[in-house]
Order: sequence, then structure tokens, then C-alpha cells
Amino acid sequence: MFENITSVATQVVILFLIIGAGVILTRCKILTKDRVSGLIDIVVYIVTPSNIIVSFQREFKSDLIFNLGLSFLSAFIVFFINCLVAHIVMKEKNPDKNCVMQFASAFPNAGYFALPLQKAILGDIGVFYGAAYIAMFHCYIWTYGVKLLSKEKAKVNIKKIILNPPIIGIFIGLILFVAQIKLPELIYSPLASFSTLNTPIPMLIIGFYLANMDVKATFTNLWVYVGAFLRLIVSPFTALGVCLLLRCDMNVATSCIIACSAPSAALSGMLAQKFGRNTEVSVGMISLTTIVSIITMPVMVALAQYLTS
Repeated sequence: MFENITSVATQVVILFLIIGAGVILTRCKILTKDRVSGLIDIVVYIVTPSNIIVSFQREFKSDLIFNLGLSFLSAFIVFFINCLVAHIVMKEKNPDKNCVMQFASAFPNAGYFALPLQKAILGDIGVFYGAAYIAMFHCYIWTYGVKLLSKEKAKVNIKKIILNPPIIGIFIGLILFVAQIKLPELIYSPLASFSTLNTPIPMLIIGFYLANMDVKATFTNLWVYVGAFLRLIVSPFTALGVCLLLRCDMNVATSCIIACSAPSAALSGMLAQKFGRNTEVSVGMISLTTIVSIITMPVMVALAQYLTS
């Protein structure tokens, strides 16, 4: 198990070095809010869908479909429990802060942070199973998440879910996988090139958030620590329990734990701003959980690999 921790920790440290570059670029005024906004669009609209489609370019096997189904099921259960626990536990008096903390506690950075780590540790199969968590993430985000943050009665936006670029990438990837359609090199090669950007660009974006963290506001709020505990400890242990109950194999369980032990979703800051909620606490949650995850993620992922191997 110690070897597993060392292996995962090495990959996490590599990610944090890239995050550090993002912090430096932000301090040097090279990464700005407008530029990061553009980078986010590139990741959402090009890099992530390309990465998912490339991961689905593999030989069809019935066990892959079965395991992908387990990934969807475990993701659905874990997200449901996360949302329920966050709703019960988080009791910050300020409603604008409380809803953001609930959101940041329940939803991990399943795309920006987890996907690069899934690929680094498991290869394309990690992205293949990780796609289930991205799909379920967006289903919960644009239903429960929007209802949680909205100050008015929010309607379920099915269009937002279906037309989300990563979801479109999953649909395309699944069709190609089930139909066993191999993309021609002329199309596959650019997609593969875009997919290689899935690690550096998201990490630079996270570095931007870290550089803009309000240290005082973050470290003097008790509920931020409670939210971080739910996000980095309770959620991955919940996911591990679900994976053991469903008897998931090591790759499925590892992919699940990577997603569920990831820091708070970067989308929590963007949506908090969109709905007029407290953005400082969202950035604080993202920053704190990102820093602490360098310790918690390797342990959680190694534990999942050890118990399911």
C-alpha cells in the first residue's frame, strides 16, 4: 500500500507543480481573469470532449460496458449522499455563504482536477470510467446545484445538461465505442493533441484561483474547514463504501475515488458569481481543499487500490 501512496503522491505533486506555475503567472500578471475565462472555455469546449472521445476509441468488450454502468451507478449514489450530507451538516448563518459551502462540499472538481489524475494513474481507461462521473456531475449541477444557488425558484434546465460539451463528448464517444467506429487518423490525431492539454491548462486555472485566495476569510471561517472535511474525507470514504458494496474492480474503484477525493469544483466559484452568492467563500473552499488534497488524495486512492486489488 505504501508503494501505491508513493505512486499516487508523485502524480499529485506533478499536478501541484503545474498549479504553482499558474500561481506565479498570476502574480506576474500574465494570467488574468479575462485570460483564465478564455482558458476555461478552451477546456470545456475542446479539451475535455476531445479527451473523452479519445478514451472511448477502444475495442468493444462486454465487461467494459458493465463496468461503465457500475461507474454511472456509483456516481449517482455518491453524489446523492454528498448532497444530502452537505445539506444536513452545513449550517452557516449567512444563507449566501451556506448554499455556496453546501455546493462546494458536495461537488468535486471531477473534470479539471480528477480527469488529469485519472489519466496519469490509470491511462485512457481511467478517463473512460471517469466520463461517468463527469456526466453525473453535470446532471446534478444543472438540477440540484442550480436550485441550491438560485435566489429564485429555478427550473430544471434539461437543455443545459444535454448540450453541455463534455456530455456531448460522452454521447459521441459512446456511439463510436458501441458501433466500433474507428476515427480516421485525420480526425483522431487533432483530438489526441487537444486531449494532451487536459492536464496543464486546468492546473494553471486552479493556480489562478489559489493566487487570488483571501487567506484571512478562508482560514478564519470554521465552516470552511467543515466543508473541506466533507469534501476530502467523508466523500471519498462514502465512494469507497459504495464501490465495495457494488464489488467494483480496481480500475472502476480507483477512478471513482480519484473523482470523489478531488478538491471543490471550480464551477462553484463561477456559479456563485452568476447567481449573486458569496464568491469569496467559494474561492476559499476551492483553495483550501486544493492545498489539503495533496495529502488526502494519495492516501484515499491508494486505499481504494489496496482494498479492491
